[in-house]
Amino acid sequence: MVVTTRNRFDRILIGWLIGILVPLIIFLITYMVKYGQLDFVVFLKDLWQMKMLLKLMSLCVYANLGLFFLFYRLKYDMAARGVIMATFMYAFLVLVAKLI
Repeated sequence: MVVTTRNRFDRILIGWLIGILVPLIIFLITYMVKYGQLDFVVFLKDLWQMKMLLKLMSLCVYANLGLFFLFYRLKYDMAARGVIMATFMYAFLVLVAKLI
């Protein structure tokens, strides 16, 4: 039996790109709403010095959980896999950054 994709958005690459971009967008929205008066580089430097950058990025990745369930509910299994891949990439980056 040959399985064909129902939708052009049901692709691993689409899910991966969305899974990478959504946490970054949430991070930028957090910056703009709460700390918009600071320069972005100063904001990042302060977060890094306070050891909060990785924690804030980890919280932003929780949005991928909602994306995963949305794709799963829509039966976009390949896109859901891409979101999971992006989430594991973020987890790996956090792990490496904590070890440094």
